[in-house]
Amino acid sequence: MKTEFKDNFDRQLQLNRFINFYNTVKPHKALNNSTPYEILYQYFNQPLCKQP
Repeated sequence: MKTEFKDNFDRQLQLNRFINFYNTVKPHKALNNSTPYEILYQYFNQPLCKQP
């Protein structure tokens, strides 16, 4: 599939939109139908160590 872009700015804009969709909206089977963003959020939202 070939996509035509008006210029380099349009190409970069469309690429950024796709990357955002791929990482924040599209579920991935390899991640148990989670998005990469959801996995990353869970990882960084965990405490580094237990508090007494």
